[in-house]
Amino acid sequence: MQAISMTINHSAYSMNKKSLFALLLLFFLQVTPLLAQQQPLRNFRVVDFHQDAVDLTARNEQFKKTDDSGSLYAIIKVKSDLPDDDIQSFRFDFGMMNSFVEFHREDAELWVYVQKNARTVTIRRDGFTTVNKYDLRTTIEAGATYVMQLSVSAPQMYVQMVMFQVKPEQAKAVVMVKPEREDAVEELFGIVDETGGVAKSLPLGSYTYRIAAENFYPSEGRFILNNQDETHVEEVTLRTNYGMITLQVDADADIYVDGVKKGKRSWMGVLKSGRHQVECRQEGHKPSSQAVTIAEDETRTITLVPPTPLTGTLSITSKPLGANIMIDDQNFGQTPKNIKGLLVGQHTVTLTKANYNPESKPFEVKEKETTHLDVVMTKAAGGTLVVDEAANVSFQKPTCFYVTAGAQLGTLMAANLNLGAYISNFNIEVCGLLGFVPVKGLAWSNGTTTWLTNYRPLSFGVKLGYGINMMHDRLRLTPQAGWHFVTARCFDATMEIYGERASDLSYFNGSTGVITAGLRADYAFSRHFGIYIAPEWNIPVELMGNVYEKLAEVSSDIKTWTQGINVRLGVRVSF
Repeated sequence: MQAISMTINHSAYSMNKKSLFALLLLFFLQVTPLLAQQQPLRNFRVVDFHQDAVDLTARNEQFKKTDDSGSLYAIIKVKSDLPDDDIQSFRFDFGMMNSFVEFHREDAELWVYVQKNARTVTIRRDGFTTVNKYDLRTTIEAGATYVMQLSVSAPQMYVQMVMFQVKPEQAKAVVMVKPEREDAVEELFGIVDETGGVAKSLPLGSYTYRIAAENFYPSEGRFILNNQDETHVEEVTLRTNYGMITLQVDADADIYVDGVKKGKRSWMGVLKSGRHQVECRQEGHKPSSQAVTIAEDETRTITLVPPTPLTGTLSITSKPLGANIMIDDQNFGQTPKNIKGLLVGQHTVTLTKANYNPESKPFEVKEKETTHLDVVMTKAAGGTLVVDEAANVSFQKPTCFYVTAGAQLGTLMAANLNLGAYISNFNIEVCGLLGFVPVKGLAWSNGTTTWLTNYRPLSFGVKLGYGINMMHDRLRLTPQAGWHFVTARCFDATMEIYGERASDLSYFNGSTGVITAGLRADYAFSRHFGIYIAPEWNIPVELMGNVYEKLAEVSSDIKTWTQGINVRLGVRVSF
């Protein structure tokens, strides 16, 4: 019983094995075509399509064909890098236009007959991707002959180096290029560097370019790349589109060009040629506006119309009357008074009167209106005399003459006398010094006779400076620089042997030049009287050394007359 069972199981195993093999064979036969269909598709492309104007095949009696309307078919001669049998497998679809193909083995060409007015074609072939609605870039004409080249090989890209050299170099030009084909778009080639150059490789072909830069006219052109071994250089000189303009206005106004602030009172720079709107703006004034037209390569100075003042009137009285009126540090006389022509806006008025406390009041001026102000003044406490500073606003006038007298202390102790003038605050001063203490007992000899001499410093010079008024013109500071000479003057000489006077002998006198720099400070007690102090620094310059140099070698006192720091002080009378 057991043996029989084993036999049956073995037979079943043999049958199952055969069935499994048959199933696998059937699966393989069914799947193999599917696997073949799933192989990656190859690509092909149209590498050229054009009309052959000299080929009249489509009109030749032997080959011409007509459609139902009697119009000649056009012929497209298709060539390929595939074998002859493969080229016949291409199928062409021109949409609504009828077409059919013929293979001409002698020329290895596939002729496609197509109706006129076709513009696109879809090309199919088994195992290849489809070229869908390829744009022929023309409209097929009846009886015309065309050539189409197909290829399954990968396209080979050939490039050539292109360099643009743009002048002027500082233009910061932007270069755009566009291939010459219908579907191409303009692309950025680059921005030139400080040398005016920019370079890049491009595929071979024909291109158009456009170069733009601020304040220059755009430049356009065309170039062809057909030699990958050379660098194509495109030199472009941009034409200027601007003028060098100076704008100025006789007012403390800001200058705006096309809404952009350029400067105050004057501005010089580049403006693009064409029409511009220029404004002058000033606080308390109505802005002025004018149009200016700039020509290319123009150099011009334009004087602008100043802003118009917006003014009003202040009617001011005081109790008591006769108070001096100061508005924004400007004197307007005494109360009562109507003050016209004040700029609109906020101001401050200060009234001063002897024996009364000063009064300051803010007020606002409105255009073409009168502002009324009545100020009540209070007497100074205890009847103290109050100096009316506003009545003496010009203690030290910008233009005046003066005389000063005083002393100089320092390395050269001397009395000084100065004459000077201020002309619009520019200062010129002539000064003289006479030493206080002489140097005594220096001996001179001519070989046979000896003299004992006494020397006293004497100095003359000139200084230049500029005065700056402060403290309501009471204080004026004047930086000064100048030159003077110091002479060691022999005022008396005693001949040791004979006792005779020899003061007029020239070789007993010596002098040297000195450069001075200092600061003069004048304080005015009144319009005509004041005091001054002037520290200064002295540097000797050996312009006329001679005897003075020898005297300085034997006397430390004489040596210090021309160097170091001195301070002059004294009184001043001006008129």
